[in-house]
Amino acid sequence: MTTIYRSPAKRFVAGVAFAILGTGASFAQLPGGANSLVETYEDWGVVCQAAGETTSCFVRQVQTDRQSNQHVLTVEFASGADGTFTGAILLPLGLSLSQGAQLKIGETALEGTRSFSTCLPQGCIVPLEVSEATIGVLRTGTALSIAVVSAAPEQPLTFTVSLKGFANALNRIGGLTE
Repeated sequence: MTTIYRSPAKRFVAGVAFAILGTGASFAQLPGGANSLVETYEDWGVVCQAAGETTSCFVRQVQTDRQSNQHVLTVEFASGADGTFTGAILLPLGLSLSQGAQLKIGETALEGTRSFSTCLPQGCIVPLEVSEATIGVLRTGTALSIAVVSAAPEQPLTFTVSLKGFANALNRIGGLTE
C-alpha cells in the first residue's frame, strides 16, 4: 500500500531527479516575494524554488510504502519555456534496466518504452520528454500505469500513479508564469 507524502521536507528529499535533469520553466518571482512554494492539489504537489532571479516550478507526486515508510516512486513534470514538457520518474532499485518503463493510461500506451538514464542511492531515473498531446491525456486521465520488470526474479511490476489534481497542479504552474 502506498501513501503520498504531504510534508515539505520529505517532498524536498525526492527532488533528486530534477536536480540531475534540470527543472522546468523559469519565472520572475513567486507570490509575495517568497523563496519557495509548496502546495497540494489532491494527489499532486506544486513545488517552486527561487534562486536569485530564477524560479523553477514543477508538479510532483511521491509515493511511499505505509508500513516501511520506504520510497516507492516519484513522478515529476515541468513545462519548458518553449511549451514542451519534461520530467522524471524515480523508481526503486532492483529493476531490469534494459527493459525500460512503459507508460499507459488505461489501455493507451504513451509514446513508447522509456529508458532508464541512471541509478542513484534513492532509485533509478527514467527521464521524460512528453508532448502537449500526452499532457492533455494525462490531464483528463484517472491513473498513469508504469510497467517495469524486476531484475531477480524477473517478473513484471506495475506502479499506479493517481492523476487526481494533476490538471489543477499544472494550471497553478501556468498561473505562476503570468
